[in-house]
Amino acid sequence: MASTINWGIIGLGRIARKFADDLKRVPNARLHAVASTDTSRARAFADEFGATHAYGNYEAMANCPNLDVVYIATPHTLHAAAAMITLNAGIATLVEKPFAMHYGEAIRMVETARRHRAFLMEALWTRFIPGVQFALDQAEQGAVGPIHTVKSDFGFRTAPDPSSRLFNPALGGGSLLDIGIYPTLLALSVFGKPEDEHIQAAATFTPAGVDESCAFSFQYPETGWP
Repeated sequence: MASTINWGIIGLGRIARKFADDLKRVPNARLHAVASTDTSRARAFADEFGATHAYGNYEAMANCPNLDVVYIATPHTLHAAAAMITLNAGIATLVEKPFAMHYGEAIRMVETARRHRAFLMEALWTRFIPGVQFALDQAEQGAVGPIHTVKSDFGFRTAPDPSSRLFNPALGGGSLLDIGIYPTLLALSVFGKPEDEHIQAAATFTPAGVDESCAFSFQYPETGWP
């Protein structure tokens, strides 16, 4: 692989713009290609952020020359399909959270990555925040004593708009997939995955059927970590 990493982005919404802007600040990395379902939008995005290649469909990204890794920034429901395009081409793939809409999609993505020996990861940025890394390192070293409980909350107020991504089931709306995965990650980072029978959850739903709030409890047979 070249010393400069050539990045591509599939899906050119708000989060993609933040990613492209931050990529300018990363040493040995550059935006090489972008793909949208709209050619003019892809071209405008490429011109704004200095990408060499712009595509009007996702499939074309798989044939982009000198492409090292692709960031999937589509709506939730399209993550798996977009990732399968790049993984089948053997391209390293970083998938915006949530990784997939359900277990079946996730397994297909992982199996495809293994078959083509392609790097695959969920873009869950909090795991790489220096403060989070420091806290987990301190806990693992026993610097804070045995840990028996993890309590984490994440929420915000927003106007209930059925057409927005947050409230639209067709776009993977709901509190769990949007921000609930962050408290989940913290618990998993400390204690690991609980057995299925030790997971309890409760939610309140909008008329459209997405969870506007969600609470869950993980129980572990042993306490005290490390």
